[in-house]
Amino acid sequence: MTEPAPRILIVEDEPAIRHGLVELFRSQGYALEVAEDGHAALARLACAEFDLVVLDIMLPGIDGLGVLRQTRARGDLVPVLVLTARGSEADIVAGLDAGADDYVTKPFGIRELLARARGLLRRARPAPASQSFRVGDAAVDLARLNITWSGGQVELTAREGLILDFLRTRPGVGVTREELLTQVWGYHDGTVRTRTVDVHILQLRGKLRQIPGGDDWIGTVRGRGYRWDAR
Repeated sequence: MTEPAPRILIVEDEPAIRHGLVELFRSQGYALEVAEDGHAALARLACAEFDLVVLDIMLPGIDGLGVLRQTRARGDLVPVLVLTARGSEADIVAGLDAGADDYVTKPFGIRELLARARGLLRRARPAPASQSFRVGDAAVDLARLNITWSGGQVELTAREGLILDFLRTRPGVGVTREELLTQVWGYHDGTVRTRTVDVHILQLRGKLRQIPGGDDWIGTVRGRGYRWDAR
């Protein structure tokens, strides 16, 4: 028996772009559903399971960030690829912090978009291992996606949990961005060029900075990538 085609939900309000996305993904053999605004997207996500969501940020009514936050709040870890016309790093970080797994800035190339989608489909419904560990006073729970210590708590996204898990199993070893893209995002296509690793690390470090000693957890290896430095 052949496996069923991956199911993709496309959330886009602009008819021309929506039509183009439908034709593109349909030509690759994916099963598609479409939502034209945030309310429709949330309704579809509440009653059906998808392998990937391609989500425009600028939507009428509930915008893409609102869709992301509500989806993650109910525990749905479906991979989400954000489409945004906004180019500033602050806007991109806001999307990733809301729970997006990656982003593509409009206008985008067809090959790039398909490569990103294939990568996220390889990592369908990412979930860090059900394990916990301690770093000093901080308790990291990869199942519940949080870090707690005597002075507070921070919440992690699923992708941030995967990054932490990957780095900590290689203490002191410099890990390249390409390794992270391959092992954490599932991108096996060498044509993919994205800053998503750096933006995710930036956001993750911002959270770790709230923890006593958290500045020292993830080090930068000049010319290579990142390294787990926590004791």
